[in-house]
Amino acid sequence: TNATPFFFILSPGADPVKEVEALGKKTIQLQANVNYHNVAMGQGQDVVAMQKLDMGHKEGHWIMLQNVHLMPSWCVDLEKRLDGFEAEGSHPNFRLFLSADPAKGIPIGVLERSIKLTNEPPQGLLANLR
Repeated sequence: TNATPFFFILSPGADPVKEVEALGKKTIQLQANVNYHNVAMGQGQDVVAMQKLDMGHKEGHWIMLQNVHLMPSWCVDLEKRLDGFEAEGSHPNFRLFLSADPAKGIPIGVLERSIKLTNEPPQGLLANLR
């Protein structure tokens, strides 16, 4: 829902981005940088991620934040922002997708409010080489 993020716990070789984009194209005519924003977290991306989150929350966009485990201290800010969204009420079409490797730095509040999913990695050597 617009109040419950989807949290992908990554396994080696798994990439949920394509599945999220395919689902979005079927359900809301998803278009990159129009109503869908994908941010690979890392140095300097915290500001970009917050801007995209605010826009998505207000305008009903889908937001994918990849590898949030790389910024554990920022995840505390993310938790606070999600608390604010919950109190304010998000646009009905807003969806938040998070991905992370298993890590200890992700706040329990982010995990508790999320639907947690994991992808199986591709099977076999050939699939792993793609």
